[in-house]
Order: sequence, then structure tokens, then C-alpha cells
Amino acid sequence: MLNSFIFIVMPYTALALLIFVTPYRFYSNRLTWSAYSTQFLERNVLFWGINPWHYGILPVLAAHFIGVVAPGPMKAFLGNQSRLIIFESVGLALGLFALFGCLALLLRRVNTPLLKRVTFASDWVLLFLLVAQALSGVYISTFMRWGSQWYLHTAVPYLWSLATFTPQIEYMTDFPLILKLHAAGAFLIVALLPFTKLVHLLYVPVRFLMDPPILYRWRSK
Repeated sequence: MLNSFIFIVMPYTALALLIFVTPYRFYSNRLTWSAYSTQFLERNVLFWGINPWHYGILPVLAAHFIGVVAPGPMKAFLGNQSRLIIFESVGLALGLFALFGCLALLLRRVNTPLLKRVTFASDWVLLFLLVAQALSGVYISTFMRWGSQWYLHTAVPYLWSLATFTPQIEYMTDFPLILKLHAAGAFLIVALLPFTKLVHLLYVPVRFLMDPPILYRWRSK
């Protein structure tokens, strides 16, 4: 029952919310689409949070994505033991980098009173989910080695079965609990994405390049 909920109900629910809620929010209230700029409220910790988070998580997500869309070339690339060790080591380092950044961003929100005023419940939930997801990923990478190899032979076929609406959860049911929680966390983040400020990552701001710079003026009484 739990396996069916995690590997069938959650992914399809998350996908439905992403497909239908995202465009509705985009066209109904664009003012809530982008993340608030909080650099004016606190900038020192922001630097140590936002940069490690982005530079850590984006390559990790890219590696997951490439494994799904090009499993054959990825299997050939990781078939060499030296390349596999280097790939796993770099992945772990990037995961730790992302975890550090996410923790810094969370503590920044907690310790800055001005930021609490512009932080909603959805922001807290998402931040804690991202920390938990990064932490579980680091744990898996550390204690369940060669994940990039078995990911290609288990998670990738399962994800393709979801895409063809013939979910084959037997690829995932024998996984340890931490791996199931990692998968559930990913689906939950996707489900919450349309309701949070993180949805801005789906928007490619090409038009912003043509906009004039914004002039800010401070006014004190």
C-alpha cells in the first residue's frame, strides 16, 4: 500500500499539479511568480547560501536528468571504474555543497527578523523539504555507493514506465526506506512547486535581458 502511494499516487498527483496549477498561477497573478528579492534585508549570509545551493544542486539535477533521457550513453560512460569513482566523488562533493547552502539559507531566515515578515508557511515547508532532500541524497551517496550505476537500472526504467502510464513499481519496492523517502521527497517538492516562490525556476527570463535597470532609492524619515 505504501509503495503504491509513493510510486504511483504521488508522482501522478505531482505531475497534475505541476501541469495545471503552474500556468493558472502564471496567468492569474504574475506578481507572485518570482521570488522576492531579500538582498536588501540581509546580504551577507545570502551570498554563502545562494551560491553553494545553486552551484551544488544544479549539476546534481542535471546528472539525474541526463540519466533519464540518455541512459545508454550514461551507462557506457560509467562503465569505466575510474570514471565511476570520479563521478561519484564529484557528486558527493556537490551534494555537500548544496546541503551547506540550503542550511545557510534556512538559518538566514530563522535568524533575521526582517526576513520572517516576508516568509510564508509554504516557504518554511519548502526549505525544510529541500534540506531533508539534500541530506538524504548525501546519506545515500555516502553509505550506498555506486548509486549512479543502480539508478540507471532501477529508477530510470521506473520513471519511463510512469511516462508510458504503465507504472512498474517493482523496480523500487525493494529499496531501503531512505531511498523511498528520497523519492517521496522529490515528488512532494514537485507537487509544492506551483504553490511556492521556487516556481520561478520554470520561467526563463529572456525578456528581462531587454528591460532597463531598476533604480532603487532609499527613503528615511
